[in-house]
Amino acid sequence: MPLQGVTSPMRVEIKHPYLIVQNDKQNDSLFHIYNLTDKKLVGVFGRKGQGPGEFTTPWLVQTYLSDLIVEDNHKFHHYEFDSLGHPVQKESMEAQTVVSIVAEAAFINDSIFVVDERYTGPNLYKFNMNSEIPLKKFSYRTPNMIDFYADPQMGYVVANNKRIILCRGYKKEIEFMDTDFNLIKKISFEFDSPTEITGQNQGDVNVSYDNAYLGEHYLYVSCIGTSWNEYYKRNTYGSIIEVYDLDGNPVARYTLNGRQPIYFAVDEETYTLYGPGPDANPEDNLLVYQLKGLSK
Repeated sequence: MPLQGVTSPMRVEIKHPYLIVQNDKQNDSLFHIYNLTDKKLVGVFGRKGQGPGEFTTPWLVQTYLSDLIVEDNHKFHHYEFDSLGHPVQKESMEAQTVVSIVAEAAFINDSIFVVDERYTGPNLYKFNMNSEIPLKKFSYRTPNMIDFYADPQMGYVVANNKRIILCRGYKKEIEFMDTDFNLIKKISFEFDSPTEITGQNQGDVNVSYDNAYLGEHYLYVSCIGTSWNEYYKRNTYGSIIEVYDLDGNPVARYTLNGRQPIYFAVDEETYTLYGPGPDANPEDNLLVYQLKGLSK
């Protein structure tokens, strides 16, 4: 999908009928809005700076909520779209949590979200926006192992108003939980996962799940299925998109005949997947895949 204007896509989100692209390497026009009907640019907004209405370290949050949400320095800025597809800011909410990594917050509702401690500890937390004390804690990683990417137990979390889902990064395993971390179903597959990851062997160990997107109907998870060295040797071609319903039942499995999309989003009106390529390459384009056979 050709993009219009100076663009270096890093992350996307869908608020039907609009596709929002966050750009990297830019200080203005941070977010581009496209109409999914004709793939035309509707408008741009967002600028880096210290002034009113400007962002310092913005991050486009992927969420099932109807609002477009941008996180910046622990504040979640909510936007809705007017009749022309232009964003109108509704409110800004500041998270009081002491956990520093909130950019990839997985929202359960407007004020409750799940966040991974990631670089400082082994826990997932469920937080209310207005409280420093977590509502729930779920320990899922190796205790006392600070290095996220060196932990064989590491994973990635997504959530909506029905599920919290943890996709492991080295083990080929996905845990489907309710919104209080109670396990509903764990699915595991035979996979040659590493038991120890070091700076010397990190490129050679096998990686399983890498990125995930949780829609209203399905979980879409990207599986690399090989080592990082092999992955880049094949120029990211041949990765897998697996699709599950919210109870953990497999629905579809797609082998991509093009490059792997990262930070992708899925339009569940047409079951079309959009995402930038690794390292925002190619610039000025998004990768687009039609997920054939899916229905509501």
